[in-house]
Amino acid sequence: MSATAPLHPVWGKALGLEFAAPPPSVLASVTAPDASDGWQPISALTSRPGAPVAIKKRLGPHLWISTTVRPGDPRYPSAHQA
Repeated sequence: MSATAPLHPVWGKALGLEFAAPPPSVLASVTAPDASDGWQPISALTSRPGAPVAIKKRLGPHLWISTTVRPGDPRYPSAHQA
């Protein structure tokens, strides 16, 4: 049985579905996203190196999301690395 649904390969394997491999051109066109992916530190003040940092990302004209990241997270600002 061949499936075209956008399932994760792990789910396909668990359900016994087989997936056709995507063409090489599709694989070549996929690039790794930027580590920050639009996230920026909220505070301009630099805290001690290695401390959790609050970051935000713009989703729309007046819509932002925010979170706190710790060292080791790919979104952690390089300026705060220990």
